[in-house]
Amino acid sequence: MADTALRLLRPLTRVASFVAPAATGRLAFRLFCTPPRRPARNENASAGARSAAGRLVEAEAMAVPFPCGSVTAYVFAPVGASQRGTVLLVHGWNSEAAFMTAFAAPLREAGFRVVAFDLPAHGASTGRVLNLPLGVASLAAVARAFGPLHAIVTHSFGGAIALAALAGSVPGQPPVSAGRLAMIAAPSSIKQITRRFGAGIGLGRRGQAALERRIHVVAGNPVEAFEGPAQLAAIGVPTLVVHDRQDRELDFRHAEALAAAGSFVDLEETSGFGHRRILQAKPVIESVTRFVGSEER
Repeated sequence: MADTALRLLRPLTRVASFVAPAATGRLAFRLFCTPPRRPARNENASAGARSAAGRLVEAEAMAVPFPCGSVTAYVFAPVGASQRGTVLLVHGWNSEAAFMTAFAAPLREAGFRVVAFDLPAHGASTGRVLNLPLGVASLAAVARAFGPLHAIVTHSFGGAIALAALAGSVPGQPPVSAGRLAMIAAPSSIKQITRRFGAGIGLGRRGQAALERRIHVVAGNPVEAFEGPAQLAAIGVPTLVVHDRQDRELDFRHAEALAAAGSFVDLEETSGFGHRRILQAKPVIESVTRFVGSEER
């Protein structure tokens, strides 16, 4: 949201939080769950975006239904006759499957089938909003369609979705299974994210409490149930956490909190790639590919 719009919104939100906290909390939740619309790609798109989109031509696109619509999955067949299992790629907020595809070629060459998909309200998938229950339901549908999963590789908010799916944190949604988990630039605390969002739009104490109650109603669990370290400790699968020291969207403390979940978590820090360029960084791609292909527990 533009700085000018925020300057106008904050005082109005602060007043509304005090006068009508429940309604303000519902509106804040809607805003929190609505990604900005990405412009259609054209000849003016960045070289990185064109390159990412170009890699999708090597995949078979498929629509995967889930209870709230359908998501578009892109299936990359393994190179050669070997089939070591399926690796699922999960993108982050305001992104799409194309931006995860730098991992596809090396994982395919290592003998894996690779599946990337557009989360609800992103890319070619249906919907206008994305929240944890929707993300978990869509991930579970893709896992059922293409599983069993050898590994899940995530970026940013995709990591929070994968943790909730693996830990079974959304009531009524059976846990997803995977043998390994790689999390790139992932948040450790949804509560911290909601508090930062609330502060950003000027949400007062009563409005913030209403927002978190709305999350509880929609997700079936309080926001505290989605804290990353506790979920990761409950899952206990070999995990790689990769995070950049210069990440301005999610600072490095998120990675340190996730790494503290247990000895089964390896933390690798990078420098100079930030929050999004890290997905194209050769050392990161090599590290994730090596981790996914490892036989070590």
